[in-house]
Amino acid sequence: MPARLFLIFPAVFLLLSCASAPRDDTSVFEPRSIEQVRDASHPELDMPRDRISSEAKSAERMFEDEIDDLTPEEKAELEKEPLTEAEKEALETRIEFDFVLDARETQAMENYFKLYTHRHRDSFQTWLKRSELYLPYIKEVFQERGLPEDLIFLPFAESGFNARAYSRAGAAGIWQFMPGTGRMYDLRVDWWLDERRNPFLSTHAAADYLEKLHGDFGCWYLALAAYNAGEGRVGRAMQRSGHEDYFDLINGPYLAMETRNYVPKFLAILKILRNLEELDFDPIDWDRAPDYRELEIPPGTDLIALSRAAGLEFDEFKKYNPAFRRAVSPSDSRVEIMLPDTKAQAAAEFLDSPETKRHAGFHRYQVRSGDSWWRISNRFGIPVSVLKQTNNTSSNMLRPGQYVIIPASGSSHASSSTQEYAQRRGNYTVQSGDTLWDISRRFNVEMQTLIAANGLSGNTIHPGQKLYIPGHTRSGGGDGSRVQTTYSVKSGDTLWEIARRYNVEMSALRNANNLSGNTIRPGQELNIPGGGSGGGSSSSVTTYEVRRGDTLSEIAGRFGVSTRDLRNWNNISRGQIIRPGDRLEVRVD
Repeated sequence: MPARLFLIFPAVFLLLSCASAPRDDTSVFEPRSIEQVRDASHPELDMPRDRISSEAKSAERMFEDEIDDLTPEEKAELEKEPLTEAEKEALETRIEFDFVLDARETQAMENYFKLYTHRHRDSFQTWLKRSELYLPYIKEVFQERGLPEDLIFLPFAESGFNARAYSRAGAAGIWQFMPGTGRMYDLRVDWWLDERRNPFLSTHAAADYLEKLHGDFGCWYLALAAYNAGEGRVGRAMQRSGHEDYFDLINGPYLAMETRNYVPKFLAILKILRNLEELDFDPIDWDRAPDYRELEIPPGTDLIALSRAAGLEFDEFKKYNPAFRRAVSPSDSRVEIMLPDTKAQAAAEFLDSPETKRHAGFHRYQVRSGDSWWRISNRFGIPVSVLKQTNNTSSNMLRPGQYVIIPASGSSHASSSTQEYAQRRGNYTVQSGDTLWDISRRFNVEMQTLIAANGLSGNTIHPGQKLYIPGHTRSGGGDGSRVQTTYSVKSGDTLWEIARRYNVEMSALRNANNLSGNTIRPGQELNIPGGGSGGGSSSSVTTYEVRRGDTLSEIAGRFGVSTRDLRNWNNISRGQIIRPGDRLEVRVD
């Protein structure tokens, strides 16, 4: 045990610079105002200040019981869990970012080590598999920038390498950028795109930000604390305490426990990563990631048609390009996509073909008497600012008979080809008395998603019509009117994670599949009882706790969703007041 109390940091100059480097107070203690960097064209995306990173508490968040959330009894039980000889040796491993920890910090590191190797072992293995798609790229970028190599593993602590992770505070992506900070580093965050979820672009932004923090604070210890808490918060803590040394700072009451535990947590992760095989984890396959090729696509590109031409399912396309929030590229600019090199040539040929034309992922809507931009916005779930931008107008005037362009807003595009495709794969037959609203609620799919997935121009449907319900499969009945969700188990999945993903009880999941235990295997087909409520769409679900001063409009803007959807998800009627402490469900595309 004494050896664990004094973990030697090989790069001694970092420690010395941390304790003694002079510091320009003005550059450290004045956090940049979000107002100074907010994109004026998207005022609906107002965000809280001074927060760069937090734990990835999203729909795919793997565990609730972080060290800070454990009761004293649970923490004592965790500390009593024995370590194997291999685990003891792993804890002794020297790494680039070894820190001289005191007894409390060493125990915190050991607790995190046990969480990841014991209680949440399956989750950590899932993170390892996810990381394989991005780590080679991140390593190359950080090596080019001369950053310490251990920093490439920071997304394990931030998001578990979940590109679609959203925190309760609104941070997103594998690096967990807040919207304002993302825009500071040229990441686009709006109705069309959330480039914080682009693992490749956000990696460059993270390298820039880490370099900036190291330059501000003079050492990596404080830089990591600032990455977790925000540089403004760390700077103010230094001012209040009078301490410029990291170890003095964290031993007082100046920073939140999450930040004080951040370095021990990261250290525990690094020690596991240095000993994967000894700890019986599957090693990281550094050759698994495909060779990527970047392609530029024109405004208004139909992404579903593009992915189909490239020989990819749209869900697979989104795995490589998780920044897209719509099935159409932005109408106002050319953007880049990433594809495996083996798929890029077919995609390039599609982009050069006559089939690819501006507004391919849009449809025309004829203005009716009484229509306004607001009514059209409400009908299709698209912000007025986006509709005006798409139609290249700033006027508030509309006249009956006029045509406006409506971008597809759901998981498919609206076109005649979409209608034909939906008919071929239709898994629900409209019954007498059905409305689109009823069907959307029955299968927990947004109305805009149903409209877009079936190429509909409005809400009108008729008995006998075939509809495609995204994320569901036809049941054994011959009429196609019953739908159930099935899920094909992937490598690294656990029953617990699938239950969380689809918001069902593990016992119900076991019963629905005649399982006597929790063992599942890749390729196994699981029935999701009740159709599930989370896995049928590409949305992730997070819980937001209302803070003092919050409004529904501000919360909706913070997560890039509409106020109407926020009301529907939480059964909030117009005029109903939200109060601090209320918990709201948010579904993020």
